[in-house]
Amino acid sequence: MSTRTRIIVGVIALVAIMALWVLLPVRDWIEGFQYWIQDLGIVGIAVFVLLYVVITVVLGPAWALTLVAGLVYGAWGFPLVVLSATLAACIAFLIGRSIARERVTGLVEKDNRLKALHQAVSQEGWKVVGLMRLSPAFPFGLQNYFFGVTDIALVPYALATLIGIMPGTALYVYIGSLGSVSGEGGGALRWVLLGAGLIATFAVVWLVTNRAKAALAALNVE
Repeated sequence: MSTRTRIIVGVIALVAIMALWVLLPVRDWIEGFQYWIQDLGIVGIAVFVLLYVVITVVLGPAWALTLVAGLVYGAWGFPLVVLSATLAACIAFLIGRSIARERVTGLVEKDNRLKALHQAVSQEGWKVVGLMRLSPAFPFGLQNYFFGVTDIALVPYALATLIGIMPGTALYVYIGSLGSVSGEGGGALRWVLLGAGLIATFAVVWLVTNRAKAALAALNVE
């Protein structure tokens, strides 16, 4: 996908999100979920982890829960999401390695790009997994099932996932946390500092992503 196409797709997605925000009571839904999970206390954390696992396994938009984690738990949302996402990735990995193995393998055999990626994982192991997490060539949920039919063992897969998802998680949690501080006031200076932090976080993620893409290209993984 060319840079121009990505920009167009990004603009369309942004417009669609804004339209949904206006036409649907999305904010009310998010606030309702926020109050509900906060009222649950420590049980709410267990509920959050369970929801994250289920949504990831069924290939749902787990990124939305990452935003909610930032909104509800602030900075503590980062370790919560990293652990939840890693657990979910391991469960999907084991499903892909067992009951869904035949189906996933069939999909890999039909796609030359997936075959090349499969070979790269066989040769480089955790390194490719970590790079894919830093610069996902396809959605996080699908990656989990794909890695399940490769030769990588569970422990290096889990560790590579744990570390690889940290930059992206930090960005999403930070964005979500802005929603929780928006009603606290603090004046223009506070918003300038928050904006600077967001830009800095985005810049780091962008740099890491591009380095990961270059490393994957060096391994002949497009």
